[in-house]
Amino acid sequence: MSFDLFTFGEVLSVFITADTESVMSAKSYERVTAGAEANVAVAISRLGLKAQYFSRFGTDQLGSVMINDIKSEGVDVSAVKRVSSFSAAMVRNPGKSAPVEISYLRKGSAASTIEPTDIPETFISSSRWLHTTGITCAISKTGADTVKFALGRARERRVKSSFDLNIRRKLWSESEAKAVLEPLATDIELLIGGEDEYQVVFGLTDAKKVLAEANNRGCKIAVMTKGSQVLRYSIDGEFDQFTPPKVVSVDPVGSGDAFTGGTIAGLLSGMNPFQALTQGSICGASVASMFGDWTGIPKGKFGVVDSDVLNRLGSLK
Repeated sequence: MSFDLFTFGEVLSVFITADTESVMSAKSYERVTAGAEANVAVAISRLGLKAQYFSRFGTDQLGSVMINDIKSEGVDVSAVKRVSSFSAAMVRNPGKSAPVEISYLRKGSAASTIEPTDIPETFISSSRWLHTTGITCAISKTGADTVKFALGRARERRVKSSFDLNIRRKLWSESEAKAVLEPLATDIELLIGGEDEYQVVFGLTDAKKVLAEANNRGCKIAVMTKGSQVLRYSIDGEFDQFTPPKVVSVDPVGSGDAFTGGTIAGLLSGMNPFQALTQGSICGASVASMFGDWTGIPKGKFGVVDSDVLNRLGSLK
């Protein structure tokens, strides 16, 4: 079976305070499933394309419910593995009137045992696009090895790929992140990162220079995000920028992954890079305007967002 996108990584059961803005005072929580790569897979599926997701899950109930959550979004999870470890979790406040504070329960999790042998060559060769992130690199040495392996196989098979730097400072130091991520940020179709993440990985602060350096390393489309502020990008050495749609931000968590998924879907649908980035920004804004990583991910067909979303948030012209 062929897919439009293959991705892998760690998902978490996210427990969000339901009665207060602080974990310190909360008595009740809402559980949702989330994780950078799974969020992208869900976005691809919502936009009418076929996505396959792989991870290792524990044999616990959290593992079972997360697999079911992802499957219910139309993402193929037939290849996931169940292992004798625990499924990861996150505890956080909703961030509506106070900054988001996160506690991870993931060191030594089932997904952290992912290794290159988990990724058969057919997973990549049967897909049109491979998506990876720096989070998988941060959770374990074998996770980083698997990202390196998958990106290498994609290059060999001429499968387009994307890499989101996604530095999680609760998981490793900036120096550790730079040592692992810098060699990986080369010869890929789409490189995505926040302004601060590019600075860590490339050691440059000037946006034009750092994006040009990414292009020089073979990253055709290099994108620098900064939340709702100006999005800067460089395509084959041509620098430009635009402002994403303005929305009232309800919950920004997950909006970056929606941007990535919307952009990839646009490129797979045949859009030019600017149109794809515009679609990505529309998807990101839609998620930020609603509570939850998946709630605001728009629907579409053949990789293009539905017209009602465009009418509400912007145009792809």
